[in-house]
Parts: sequence; structure tokens; C-alpha cells
Amino acid sequence: MNNEKILIVEDEKIIALDLQRRLERFGYSVVGMAADGQDAVNLAKDREPDIILMDIMLAGNMDGIEAAKQIRKKYAIPVIFLTAYTDEKTLERAKEVEPFGYILKPFKERELYTTIDIALYKNSVDRKLRKQERLFSAILHSINDGIIATDTELGIGFMNPVAEDITGWREAAAKGRHASTVLALQDPRLQRDLLASGPPLVDEKPFFFNEVVIKNNLGQTVIVDGSITRLHEKENSAEGFLIALRDITEMKRMSETINYQASHDSLTGLSNREEFSFKLNELIKNLRSSDGHHALLMIDVDRFKAINDTCGVLAGDELLRQVAQHVLANISRKDISARVGGDEFAIILKDCELEDSINVARRLQEAAAARKFVWQTTAFPVTLSLGVVPLSRESEDSHSILAAADDACHLSKEEGGNKINVFRVEDSKFQKRRGEMEWIAKINRAAEENRFVLWYQPIVPLDPAMGFQPKGEVLIRLVNADGSIARPNDFIPAAERYNLMPMVDRWVVKNAFASYRLLAERGSPIGSDLMSINLSGPSLLDDSLVDTILYEVRKNGLEPSSFCFEITETAAIQNLSWATRFMKRLKDEGFTFALDDFGSGFSSFGYLKNLPVDYLKIDGSLVQPIDESLVAYTMVESINSIGHVMGIKTIAEFVKSEAIRKKLIEIGVDYAQGYHIAEPAPMF
Repeated sequence: MNNEKILIVEDEKIIALDLQRRLERFGYSVVGMAADGQDAVNLAKDREPDIILMDIMLAGNMDGIEAAKQIRKKYAIPVIFLTAYTDEKTLERAKEVEPFGYILKPFKERELYTTIDIALYKNSVDRKLRKQERLFSAILHSINDGIIATDTELGIGFMNPVAEDITGWREAAAKGRHASTVLALQDPRLQRDLLASGPPLVDEKPFFFNEVVIKNNLGQTVIVDGSITRLHEKENSAEGFLIALRDITEMKRMSETINYQASHDSLTGLSNREEFSFKLNELIKNLRSSDGHHALLMIDVDRFKAINDTCGVLAGDELLRQVAQHVLANISRKDISARVGGDEFAIILKDCELEDSINVARRLQEAAAARKFVWQTTAFPVTLSLGVVPLSRESEDSHSILAAADDACHLSKEEGGNKINVFRVEDSKFQKRRGEMEWIAKINRAAEENRFVLWYQPIVPLDPAMGFQPKGEVLIRLVNADGSIARPNDFIPAAERYNLMPMVDRWVVKNAFASYRLLAERGSPIGSDLMSINLSGPSLLDDSLVDTILYEVRKNGLEPSSFCFEITETAAIQNLSWATRFMKRLKDEGFTFALDDFGSGFSSFGYLKNLPVDYLKIDGSLVQPIDESLVAYTMVESINSIGHVMGIKTIAEFVKSEAIRKKLIEIGVDYAQGYHIAEPAPMF
């Protein structure tokens, strides 16, 4: 007994008091007594009893049945009717209230107790069921999946709002209808409607379906994933089925969009490099088992950088779109086209002999040339450089094929542009280029295995009386896997061509600083020289290199004034604004700069006033013949004079004889470097 609260509604006071006495003896708590229907309703609200004993015939305008009806509707409190009237009409009215018991007067105490106890238990169970129903209803109405419950014959009994949205049917209209009339689940793999032929064969585990396209009642196309689960009643017999639906239309659309974006170039709409490589690999696999002949075309837009830099990125983008249109207009539907780089395109011409592929390449050149690129008021001629690689059963992997196409295309560009080169392994020009490609792997491995070494060549003052500080140039060598030494001319051209010089430069900077500190600690003469370090053109465009240089010099506790960076005349002029900014940042820290190979173009005097250089290294091609050529002598003399007028010291390189050294002294050049002065040697 839990001391449950009971409200007594009885218009005869004596009976009400007798009931109170009996109930309290049973352990119940009587929280109030009402003599009419309205009082009963008010007390039910105020006292919140667990159960109400209600006499049917009450004084006033509201009898017990009407009062019970209001109490049940408003407060959901269980009612037990307690009455002496048992006519059929009264019983029918009482049933409408769904009472939890009906006790006829006079009653026995045991009957009263049992009826109240059963009613309280039944009400407790009902409360739990209603709570579960509310919970399940909230879950079913809040989840993102559509839920449809059916009977064993697939008659619909329940639909949540998501299922209504997916099917286009309201629950009220769908109830009782066969599920197949509301939801056509046409499985593309099974080639049948999953519901039309009756309940599916669902065992203990749910039946899952994926990417089923349905046409809903509103005429909309919806793609769904889902499952059909059998609802069990007892002894493994089915009570019905539960159909779960998840609308993946938007997700499918987004997935397709993402897949498209991942495999296509957003600017031109052509395939991108990754997708092209995948299709090329598939084609090569198929060639292994067939005798087909295809061709790969690599296309480079000549002078694209000039147009892009002159007119801006928008103009460059428009030019690339126009080239893409030329590509699509001159190939068949079965061919594969892609944008594989900044201004590089590639085409796989299927079932195409070599001669036909060359004809396609010519048509592309003619199409591009026939339509000049016009931006605003300026017209630019457009030409294409192409490389052609035949594809057959003997073709290697995709990387080798793309490398060959790239070689052929770049050779066309290097030959002046608007050319077509067919890749042939035995051709010497391709062998040379392939040698450079091999150096790329060697350079990367040398960097990973720390197989670069530093050499050093002195740069000496020609007039000791001037008191100039001795200098020396840091040179790099590569130790091959067999221990032999590779000279810069062997690997630097490949590093420059394939943009590996910034990595090489960073290695040199880091190790040159560390070596200089070690030499100074050992008391080596080199440790007091002004050390010159070469930087390539691409490094001048890397702002982060300045931070690296400053970090390394401070980490090693060195003075910036002990170092001079050498940049070539060509690199400085091609990237004048970047070079000037780069140099000024480091000069503010105390570093000095030398302009290397000066005079090779003899057009750089106008730039000297803008470049904050401290030294001019006169190009060796001018220095070597000065003991025999008056023209060379005069040119060196002119460079030296202009440099001194501008307060710049001069260095002559490639000094190979005493005669040349004497001529340089006669001219008044400040420093000399070359094999006659000292040959390069390992720094340690």
C-alpha cells in the first residue's frame, strides 16, 4: 500500500463518511469529498487524487457520468463508478467515460478494495504505456527518416511527417491503402517493385535497399535508401512491417557534384589531371589484351604567361576557356580531353593512327591561329605547341607516357613554339631530356639522404693595398650513389628546369652557415672570409626564404655582414621588383649582394641604379679573351668603370692565366676568381 490519494464523490453524507472510514482503514488517504458534479471537477483539479470513487446520481445539474467525463478529459484521473443504478441506458453512458471499475451498492469491503487496487494498477500501466507512446511518437516525428508501419498485407497504419514529405501523401489519406499504391519502390538491381507483389521476404534481419528512385504523389523524383523490417508478435509470426526511408536526393546530388568537381577542371569543364591519369591507366590496361592504336596529345599555349601578366588573370582564364573550346570542337565524342596544368591540355585520341593524330594536332593549331584572342582593344595571336605519343600494347605505364608527352611538348615550345614533336625513344633530343628527368630522381634522393657536399673557391683582391676583405664562393656538388662526384653542370640544369632549385638553395644556405661557424671555431682562414652564396631566380620570389636565412644566421650566432648572396643578372632583371624587395630586406639586416654573370646581355646598366648590389661579377665570357681581344678588354674596362662610379666593387670570374690577371690589374678590377687563382676544393 502506497497511501494512494482518493477523492470521494457522494451526495449522501453518511455513505461518504462510511466510505472514508473504510478506505482509511485499508491504508488509503481520502483527500476530499464532494456532493455534486461541479465540486468533484474542482476538487479533482485542486487535490490531484490518484483515483476517484464517483456516485453516478448526484444532486445538481451535473451527474457523476458528466463529471467523470470532464475529469478524464482535463486531468486523466481514473474513475470508479459507485452506484445503485444498473439500467442499460446508464451503463452505456458510463462506458463512454471508460471507467476503471463499476461497483454496485451495496458492496462488500473486499470487493471495494480489490476494485480500487486493480484500477490503480491498471492506471499505472496505462500511464507507462502513454508515456512510451508519447516518447515513440516524439521519436518517430522528429527523426530524419520516413517511417511507414503496415499490417501483414501491407495496409498502411501509420506514417510520420517525413514519410509524408517523401511520398507526397498525408497519413489520413494513406491509411488503409496498400503500401505499393503510396510508395513505388522500383529496385534497379532487382528490376522489380519491392512492394507490388506482396510482402517482401524479410527474415530475422531487415531487407535493405539503396538508391531507389521513386516518383511521389506530388510528381517529384526522390532518391531513397531504406529498409523493410518484419514486426514480430509471438512465436515468430508477423504482426506487420516497418518501412524506413531516407531521402538521399540532395546528398546524391551533392555527391555527384563533388565527384564532378573532383574529376573536372572548374574553369574549362574538361577532366582534370587526376581523372585523365585514371582513364589513361584504364586505357593502358585494355591495350595489354588488344591490338588497338591510340595517341596522346599534350598541348601548351605559347606565350600564355605574357598574356596573363599583361592583361591579368581574367584574360588568362578566358584564353584557356577558348583553347578548351578548340579542343572539344576538334575531337570526337569517344576521345578524352583534360586540362592537366596551368596552360597545358591533354587529349587521348582513341583508335587513331599516328598520321591521323598529327592531323588532329595541326587542326588544333589552325583553329587557335585562325581566331586571335581579343581582350578589350588588344588582339593577341594564339599558337600551340604540341607533343604526340603513340599508344599501343608496348606502351609503358601512364607516368612514363605523360613524361614522354611532356618532353615532346616542351621541345616544341623550346624550338620556338607552334611546333609538333612526335616522341621517339631513339631520338637524341629526347634522350637528352630523359637524362634530365633521371637527374630529378637523383637530386631528390640526394636531398633525402643528405648527399650534397659544399666546395669552396677563393675570390682574392687584386690590389692588396686596397685592404679588401678576401672572399670565397660556396659551390655545391652531388655525391652519386656509387660515391663519385657530380659537378653542378651535370644536375643544376635539370634542377632549374623542374623547379628544384629553391630546395637546393635552402640546403646550401642552411649548411653554409653551419659550416662557416665550424670553420671559424677551428680557426680556418676561410672562417674569416666574406662568404658568397648563390641564389637562383625562383628563390627571389620566395618571401619565406628571407625568414629562413635570418633564422639560420641567428641560430649559428653569425654576423650577416660575413655573407654575400650572388644572383644572376638574368634572374634579377626577369624578376626586378621581387629581386629588389628581396635584396633590400636582407641588406637592411647587414647582408651584401653580388650581381653574377654581369655583361652577358650588356643591357643591364639601366637596372643597376635600382638594384642594391655591392659587387659586379663580370661574366667569364668577357674576361677570358681580354689578353687577346681589344673589344673584350674595352667591355670589361667599361663595366669596371661604371661599377666604380656607382660605388660597386667588381669581380672578374674565369681567370685562367697570369696574363688575364695582369690585364685585370691594369684595368683596376677589384677581385679575381678562377682556376689560375685557386681551383674549387671541398670545404672540409
